[in-house]
Amino acid sequence: MATVKDEVARIFQRLKMGELSQIDTNPQSGWEISFPSGRTVTRSMLQAEARALIALGPDAVPHLLPYVMSDNLALRYVAIYTLEQITGEKPYLPYFDQADHRESCSHAIEVWRRWYEAD
Repeated sequence: MATVKDEVARIFQRLKMGELSQIDTNPQSGWEISFPSGRTVTRSMLQAEARALIALGPDAVPHLLPYVMSDNLALRYVAIYTLEQITGEKPYLPYFDQADHRESCSHAIEVWRRWYEAD
């Protein structure tokens, strides 16, 4: 049986390859961004992909944290969006600002880590 850690890793590995979990027939909306594979997706598609991660609940939090530091902005967005949805915590963290990436990410990770440890 797969653990939460395994499931998080499986989902992100699939996303790194540009594979979506399902074909979404809903209208696509929001900005566009590319996966490492080069596949372009919209914000609504990434949010749809995050649903499986959100469903894993609080146990997924520590396994999502490394992806907040991802250099790929699509993967980073999925991790941040998922953490915000699970925890309700929304520390200042620009999804796409590379200039302040490490400092902002470190602060946000600490906020989510404290939430997880207190939960």
